[in-house]
Amino acid sequence: MRRIAARCARRDASGVVGAEVLPFVVLVFIGGTLVFAQAWAALDAKIAAVAGAREAARTFVEHHGPPLGDAVRAATNAGGQAMSGYRLSGSASVQPVGTTQLRRCERVTFEATRDVPRLALFGGRWSPVTVSARASEIVDPFRHGLDGRAPCGQ
Repeated sequence: MRRIAARCARRDASGVVGAEVLPFVVLVFIGGTLVFAQAWAALDAKIAAVAGAREAARTFVEHHGPPLGDAVRAATNAGGQAMSGYRLSGSASVQPVGTTQLRRCERVTFEATRDVPRLALFGGRWSPVTVSARASEIVDPFRHGLDGRAPCGQ
């Protein structure tokens, strides 16, 4: 008789642990989904920043010639348009890094930054994540439209 009572007691307590773990599993699943969504948004922003920096550097070195301000403006506009093509939320900018000169064999670098809004729960306001990318190009030593000789193309 004791044996039957012990088996019944064990069967009755076996489902309690599963019911307690179920809300925890749901919370872990929801938290994991939110972390994955935030990582995906940051990856999308990084891809857009890489495209913007690369397009800005390429536009600068292919610019038709002086003045320098026109080349920088055209490059930043092209980089901004490349980034806006991804249609992501958040602010974005493209800027030259260091001194930029439109001369033969000159290396120019552009940096694109993009803010990724964080997923805020319960109306919280968190600071955005900033991703950035740099691209560098060398002005063609043999291209037409620029003055002077090419120091690197000899």
